[in-house]
Amino acid sequence: MGVIEHEVNSTTELVDFVLKLGQTDDGLRTLWHRGHRSENYSLVPSLVRKLTEEEQIFPMERRLITRFRQRSLPFWPAGYPQNVWEHLFAMQHFGIPTRMLDWSESLLVALYFAATPGTGPVVEDEETPAIWTLDPVKWNRSAAQFKDVEDAIEILTTDSDDLAAYTPSSSPSEDLVRRYKVPLAIFGTHNSARIVAQRGAFTVGGRSLEPMDSFVPADGETLWKIRLEYSRQEMIDDLQTLGFAESMIFPDLVGLSKEITASEGLL
Repeated sequence: MGVIEHEVNSTTELVDFVLKLGQTDDGLRTLWHRGHRSENYSLVPSLVRKLTEEEQIFPMERRLITRFRQRSLPFWPAGYPQNVWEHLFAMQHFGIPTRMLDWSESLLVALYFAATPGTGPVVEDEETPAIWTLDPVKWNRSAAQFKDVEDAIEILTTDSDDLAAYTPSSSPSEDLVRRYKVPLAIFGTHNSARIVAQRGAFTVGGRSLEPMDSFVPADGETLWKIRLEYSRQEMIDDLQTLGFAESMIFPDLVGLSKEITASEGLL
């Protein structure tokens, strides 16, 4: 079946479609969402976009983590517990390339990122924005390494043995063949107010340079691409009508300042 594509012409249609996705015969389905300013963007982590060979992924990641750990110590609270996973989530938050993709449990957060440029006014262009929607439980269960696992695989945590092959900063002598290719859905460390506010979740890539959407299993509904065929300004207006403000997604003075500026028509 692969990626299931759908298009909507309003926020009402978007919400209706996702609400229907969330209903199954077995009850509510967990869904994560990711907004892209263009439907042409694939699900490729920032680190992978910079590399050309699979063999480069983990050595480069080790180097980045080491440098981040060495130089970030003065900026952390005394006694703050940090392992390689916690450093990786912090790196993702502060803009260092990683194998991770950000997702949100909130559809409106994804809509915000699909509609807005981040800075400056909203500008309509020829690129159609899109929202990717993921069933993280079904995705993990479809991964080849879990096909014969008796216990039902759920969303993984960073201390899970099932995630061992994806652990960052492994030994340089680690055999690349032993690592898996397919990305996995994981719960991350909520070590910033923004991750909490944005209902953050993550997928972490393995040893492949291929985009996540190239690994969609053919035998089930796991990943959808929803094209937003209506104006960005309409999306922003709808979010404001629903009470979704800038300071909710960026709960700091930067977010508040942008919200106030926009409300006065000065953005």
